[in-house]
Amino acid sequence: RLTSTDLDQHDEVTGWAFADTLRKRRLHQLWVDLGAVQHAVLGCLPGPLRNRAWRRLLGACGRQVFFDHRVYVKYPWLVWIGDDVAVNRGVEFYPDLGSKSGIVIGSGVYLAPHVRFHASGHDLDDLERHIGAPIAVGDGCWIGTGAILLPGVTIGEDSVIGAGAVVTDDIPPGSV
Repeated sequence: RLTSTDLDQHDEVTGWAFADTLRKRRLHQLWVDLGAVQHAVLGCLPGPLRNRAWRRLLGACGRQVFFDHRVYVKYPWLVWIGDDVAVNRGVEFYPDLGSKSGIVIGSGVYLAPHVRFHASGHDLDDLERHIGAPIAVGDGCWIGTGAILLPGVTIGEDSVIGAGAVVTDDIPPGSV
């Protein structure tokens, strides 16, 4: 654990770098706490009000989109959803703020419970640094329960991703 005495032993540049990192972490924690309140409130709303709230929060949201309880979206303005989409219970979206890597869901897509989209990750050489790549799901796809889609993945239209799959590469259209 660092103390003020430890900071005094570093040169001025290192001390400022530490203070800047600490400030960024505190701001991030504040954002996470505000997000937790937002998601708690949305989870208590009846379906029609919850759907209306998500439509206003997301970067774009088409018609006839259903949001079940306990949906989590870290940076809502970086998620775009087409028409006639079902976002089932416990689905999680993690776009990358630093690289502005968003998540795009086409029309006619069904997201089964507990699907997770991770457009963000950490650089293995510097765990403080976030890296990301966009995720895209084509029209008419079905993503099975508990599937995880990792950064940079594109799912071609009319594809099915099986329950529990971890998708690390692009999937061509019409694949199962």
